[in-house]
Amino acid sequence: MQIHAQVVVCPGINDGEHLRRTLQDLAQFYCAEDPDEGNGLEASDLKNGYSDNDYSDAGYSDGDYSDSDYSDSDYASNLATVLSTAIVPVGLTRFRPDLDELSPVSPADAQRTIDLVQSIQAEFQGRFGSRFAWLADEWFLIAGRELPAAASYEDYPQLENGVGSIRAFLDQFQAAAARLPAAVSPARQFTWVVGNVVEKAFEPLQARLNKVEGLQVTLRGIASHYWGQSLTVTGLLTGEDLIRNLSDQPLGDALLLPSVMLKHGESRFLDDLTVADVSLQLKVPIRIAQGIDGLLDACLRD
Repeated sequence: MQIHAQVVVCPGINDGEHLRRTLQDLAQFYCAEDPDEGNGLEASDLKNGYSDNDYSDAGYSDGDYSDSDYSDSDYASNLATVLSTAIVPVGLTRFRPDLDELSPVSPADAQRTIDLVQSIQAEFQGRFGSRFAWLADEWFLIAGRELPAAASYEDYPQLENGVGSIRAFLDQFQAAAARLPAAVSPARQFTWVVGNVVEKAFEPLQARLNKVEGLQVTLRGIASHYWGQSLTVTGLLTGEDLIRNLSDQPLGDALLLPSVMLKHGESRFLDDLTVADVSLQLKVPIRIAQGIDGLLDACLRD
């Protein structure tokens, strides 16, 4: 069985050196998706990747990992198990228990985690020919750091876990922007709503859209009162959040909402309000945009 793993990092609990150990442990079970390529670990790598002292702090003696206990065939049987690892920040809501001892990721936490993981990525790149572990986009957005280049995500193995999705979106927009017209008529104004964690990353996209004569797009990044978060990704915004943040605001001719706000295959938000409910409350039409093509179509169609 092969898996793509995910590590949820909780500041003060499993970050720092605990995270380093976790990634090194997972890397014991890494190999390329095609075992014939030979890019994975050999049995000897698994046995020799750690020094005797690496396990001492965890209460393991040398005898626990002696050669008499594990043969090469035992290690070889563990190959092709973990293909990649995503490192994601813990997501907290107001619905969690009062005494759960969890704290949100701060910009300083994000800075430290990025520096740590990037050093580990360099180590893995040298050993395996792959970074193996990737940080979710939120780390860079929280830290105020530039997103990595597309090439650093290799073949985007953790895209569904939010690793590289914003970089991919930005690059796709740049490619698609070449077909934007010089002007549109009649003139139109829209409000494009996203989670506030991605607002700054999307400002260049807003600026490019507004270069089209007759098109004015206002970018609004909002947090989720519904979930009790100060930093929110777009996919967690609810109908209630939209109504709370946008009521009595000038919204233009229509509201542009990314489709990730809605339940899959439905026109309902996570709080079960519908697109029609929100449109009625805000007194404005809503255009749902799926991906780059959907965003451009929503901006350009009459």
